Amino acid sequence: MIDKEEQLRGYHDIGGKDFGNIDPSATEMKPWERLSTAISNALGAAGRHVYVTDETRRAREQMGEPLYSNLDYYERSTESMKMILLEKGLFTEKELDERMKLIRERMAEVRN
Repeated sequence: MIDKEEQLRGYHDIGGKDFGNIDPSATEMKPWERLSTAISNALGAAGRHVYVTDETRRAREQMGEPLYSNLDYYERSTESMKMILLEKGLFTEKELDERMKLIRERMAEVRN
């Protein structure tokens, strides 16, 4: 039976749950994760003040359980940053898709 406190938790609220030991070697940041953090810091309170922590928290809570659960920490951070920047009109979904297509094409050229 699920207790009342557990019923009140959102899918994103995992604080205090026992998920076992943490492997310290798994905390090494990948290059893209470092870049994402740098961009977030530059746009957030430490930089241009385009958005604040509360907005990223709200975006994570609104992304829905399936997406939230399928992303890791840095993917959630990047997705929430994207959601906020789209909301604020800094770019459109179409512009982002076009830019990502161009990046994929350039990366394919470099690999060949």
